[in-house]
Amino acid sequence: MSKTYTNSEGRQVLRYDTPDSVLLDLPFIMTKSMRLTLNIPFMLLEGSHTTAVRLLDVSDANGIVYIDVQELQNGRTYTLSWNMEYEGEYWLWALADYDRLIKF
Repeated sequence: MSKTYTNSEGRQVLRYDTPDSVLLDLPFIMTKSMRLTLNIPFMLLEGSHTTAVRLLDVSDANGIVYIDVQELQNGRTYTLSWNMEYEGEYWLWALADYDRLIKF
């Protein structure tokens, strides 16, 4: 796991800010200042499906970020992942905090 990740375009995509906070500069991280904080609830958006999740962990390896989440309703845990080199306009999922959701 690195402290930061800068993609091949020279843009810093990931920075471990504190032991429980990560800055992840990707368009589908819809949180204040692109910050993800462990043990905080977020909304996971996948197509037309929305689920409340708690952030358990964030890690990275070889240009891929891994985000472990737990669904609040049923306790199910799983890992979201994304290639930090991808510069396209389409994504399969998004994480948002309440403040960003109500601004849309």
